[in-house]
Amino acid sequence: MSAITNSTTANPMADFDKTTSTWGPITMLAGMIAMLSGPIMLVAFGGYSIEPMTLVTCVVAIAAVMGVIWVIEPISYFPILGPGAMYQAFLIGNISTKLLPAAVTAQESIKAKPGTPQAQIAAALAICSAALIHVIGLMLIVGVFGQWLLTVFPADVLGAVTTYVVPAVLGAFVMQNVIGNRKQPKLIVTALIVGIVVIYGLAPLTPALAIAAPFLGVVLTAVIAMLMFKPAPKTESTESTESTDSTVSAGSTDASSQPDERSQPLASPRAEASKQD
Repeated sequence: MSAITNSTTANPMADFDKTTSTWGPITMLAGMIAMLSGPIMLVAFGGYSIEPMTLVTCVVAIAAVMGVIWVIEPISYFPILGPGAMYQAFLIGNISTKLLPAAVTAQESIKAKPGTPQAQIAAALAICSAALIHVIGLMLIVGVFGQWLLTVFPADVLGAVTTYVVPAVLGAFVMQNVIGNRKQPKLIVTALIVGIVVIYGLAPLTPALAIAAPFLGVVLTAVIAMLMFKPAPKTESTESTESTDSTVSAGSTDASSQPDERSQPLASPRAEASKQD
């Protein structure tokens, strides 16, 4: 029993990843069934019908617009969120506007680097907190005071909110990432230049690539960053210096292990005479 307990507590992240990989797909599948059960019940019992070609056309149209995001989001979010928070984020939704800023804020508050176990746990807990606050806010603001608030706010204010709320949230998220990477200004400038070139240069010149512009921007930024931060190969002088340092340290260790004659206590004349006798 103690051996099992020690093996479990020795690497808790391994147990966490195992549980995540087991229950994550099951939870996602259950969520998909729950979302599709409404339309299926309307078609089966509500008297509604849909043509197969109409369904295929709708799926193709959505895939043409959102298909690039299906590839970009997992690649972009996984290094920050980790596997456990990824399942949570894609099941809850509103990743870029709500869950990802919450995860980044939590990681920054505890000084956790993305990709570490601390960052994964912080992202998972932050997403749980964001989802809980979101549900409570919806119940209170929308469910209880929703209609009343719409009558209180002027039409101009509501129009400004609906127009600028998404840019404001995304702008705050971008600035948060800039502040988090302030020690790497080259990376920030590179991402800014690549984004401007792709969005305002490549997309207008080639309308066929306009849909894939965010994906191209992410890939180009990642490739350029990898080339910029590529570690320099070891030279012969570096290797010789390392070998010299290791030799010197080994020699000092051997020398320290040998007894020093000067440190030996002096024998008294009476002791020497007794030895000769």
